[in-house]
Amino acid sequence: MSNTVLESLIDMESSIWVFGYGSLTWKPNFIYKSKEIGFIHGYQRRFWQGNVTHRGTVNKPGRVATLIRSEKDDVWGVAYEIAGRNHILKALSYLNKRESKLGGYNTVVENFFARNKETRKVLVYTATTENEHYLGPCNMATMATEIMSANGEAGSNTEYVTRLAEYVRKHIPEEKDLHLFTLEKYILYLTQRRNVTHRVNDTVIPLTYDRLIGEIRT
Repeated sequence: MSNTVLESLIDMESSIWVFGYGSLTWKPNFIYKSKEIGFIHGYQRRFWQGNVTHRGTVNKPGRVATLIRSEKDDVWGVAYEIAGRNHILKALSYLNKRESKLGGYNTVVENFFARNKETRKVLVYTATTENEHYLGPCNMATMATEIMSANGEAGSNTEYVTRLAEYVRKHIPEEKDLHLFTLEKYILYLTQRRNVTHRVNDTVIPLTYDRLIGEIRT
């Protein structure tokens, strides 16, 4: 988002709303007037966006949440109301750097449906497949392994996923995000089982990929 767009947005509105579905849910890092839990329609949350600053490096990119189009689905999260010209300018400038310049995200405006049944327009940061950090889909075991090995300026990639899952589970029980909770399960399981071997008939058998998947599914 350019400075010109920022200025015009600020001039038109006394307050704006920003929707968070990733780390913004639990770590907004800007001053806001109020917040509401709710959802936007027509998306799924996926850990397909790479990150080379906050949760990874160029050599070991992390994986962070983005949105993909899915007409029948909703993504639950937190909408923040930012009020006052100075607060709006500071918040959007911060988010423009955090999400767009460093993260590779674009901004869109969507309808937000709050728990209290109110509807409002929200600013949403989402990454397209064309941005330079996009990693795309892969199997859960590979994704979990990549996440466990990535660390950035804001901390480990593992913390990013598990804290998001914890926040959603505690504060947004309406959200039944199978992708998020399955990925969390893989990460926690791999963490517990790292370097573990199996002994069968006095023969030591490494914990192979196929055996790992079988154990996670049971």
